[in-house]
Amino acid sequence: MLAGWKTMIIDSHVHICEPPLNQECVNARLWDGSIVTLPVRRADASVDRLLQDMNANNIDMALVCATNGVVSNEYLSKVVREHSSRIVGFAWVDNPLDKRKSVETLETAVNELGLRGLKLHPGIQNFSPAEPRIYPLIRKAAELKIPIFIHMTPWPLGTFDNHKPEHVDTLKKNVPEATIVVGHMAWQRFMDLLTLVWESGIYVETSNGLNMIADLYGVDFAERLIRRLGVDKVVFGSDWMGSSSRMTKENIDLINKMSLTRKEKENILGENIRKVLEV
Repeated sequence: MLAGWKTMIIDSHVHICEPPLNQECVNARLWDGSIVTLPVRRADASVDRLLQDMNANNIDMALVCATNGVVSNEYLSKVVREHSSRIVGFAWVDNPLDKRKSVETLETAVNELGLRGLKLHPGIQNFSPAEPRIYPLIRKAAELKIPIFIHMTPWPLGTFDNHKPEHVDTLKKNVPEATIVVGHMAWQRFMDLLTLVWESGIYVETSNGLNMIADLYGVDFAERLIRRLGVDKVVFGSDWMGSSSRMTKENIDLINKMSLTRKEKENILGENIRKVLEV
């Protein structure tokens, strides 16, 4: 928590890695079993390094996402138990379109492993959020009263159609009780969010989106966009991926450059997602 602030700072988008923790690059396993290497380097994505960086940036709590081939639900559960005041875990399911298995995996992750959210990646998992076969999983998440974080920027290449924000609109209309966090400000389709956020229970996460918008259009434009979206709809995230990542500080500095009130900044940097998680 920053000096003089009344609320926690919560990073809504973080990744760690199971041992070994010193790999040069991160490899993610796609839906078809193939491996894709992320275009980032991370010398140390250990829990200890995450906590060190959190302390350096006055981060009180981090939402850490499980990801196939990187960190399992079981390993993340162990981390959460050891650092329950600092880390909240978001579960992974291998195939969101497999009604029975995905729902069982999520129930186990929440009820037995203590994870408190669901991470979905339409590119890695090869699905559209508008696909009706995903609705049972989303209904189960809503029943369990956990938020769903959906990666919403085209990656890997060739998955553009899966990442259109209007798919979230379709999903929300069919499962209105769901709470959804749209990752990366739907970069590059961020203007579509202006319609999407009118739905209740939809939030917008900033990592690798807000900074891109500010770089191309200026900080003033990024601030006006936040106000149009609604300050109560935006949540801070860094997409932290290890010691090579500087996005935590850069994203916080960007928000602090804006002519928002202290209360508005507190809401974006922690209070909005705190209310969602009820922590």
